[in-house]
Amino acid sequence: MGHTISIGQLRQNPTEMIRDVKQGATYTLTDRGQPVADIAPHRPTRWRTGREVGAVLAQLGADALWMEEARQLRADDELRDPWAAAECSWCWIPAC
Repeated sequence: MGHTISIGQLRQNPTEMIRDVKQGATYTLTDRGQPVADIAPHRPTRWRTGREVGAVLAQLGADALWMEEARQLRADDELRDPWAAAECSWCWIPAC
């Protein structure tokens, strides 16, 4: 369970709170008795590679419907020449 600390208490002795937070404690900072912020140990964000995410999904056994939807989205995302099937601007005949 976390601790509560007022702005005044924090001003008077921030060292004790910082030491506690370094050791994993959490605090709720209050202003006139109202919570205004949570103070917790820093947890660096780590980005995951597509390969790592794929490995987790493979272990979990991804939903078949979702996998099919993802395949369709990837197929629709192919680069295509927008002019390859364009109609002729003169006579409306494709690739005239």
